Amino acid sequence: MKKLNNYLFQKRAQKYLSETVREHRFVNYNKAKTILLLFESDLQERNSIIRKIISQLQMDGKKVSAWGFVNKKEVESSILPEFRILHNKQTDFSRKPAATFINELANQEFDLLIDLSLKPVLTLEYIAMYAKATLKTGAKKTDLPIFDFVVDLGNTNAMIQNAEAIENPIEDAYLFEQIIFYLKSIQTTD
Repeated sequence: MKKLNNYLFQKRAQKYLSETVREHRFVNYNKAKTILLLFESDLQERNSIIRKIISQLQMDGKKVSAWGFVNKKEVESSILPEFRILHNKQTDFSRKPAATFINELANQEFDLLIDLSLKPVLTLEYIAMYAKATLKTGAKKTDLPIFDFVVDLGNTNAMIQNAEAIENPIEDAYLFEQIIFYLKSIQTTD
């Protein structure tokens, strides 16, 4: 089933990306006002590292929406406009989010999308693909041109995929630090 879902995502993504014209440009950290943060939730839905990251971004004056995914049938966390965790019942058989979530994404625009998932999570990849963001960034997980700015974690990614642990909060924080470092360092003349 996993291979079929990956195949469906590849086909849908290729079609969507070829048909959808998107205005994308580099947005440095200081100019980003609205941020969509994607993450893979821990099973207990505590997400302490993600919540610290959200607080840090909000202290810097950013408006943050955080969307996560957990591979469970139900979640205990309440769904709020600015923080939500999707689960299996909110996706179809191929792990594509329900149309209500896709429509909600279509009605919002963000300056920056940061995907903190370290391994391919189809639901989050769909969200990253459909989200309207000027700059999309995350770890290299696929050859599809979903992201405009990619951090290649190289051997770190291989270690994560071979690890038995489902979550690795140290790595989430590390990826966030790398992305923010580059977004703050790169200067543009726009």
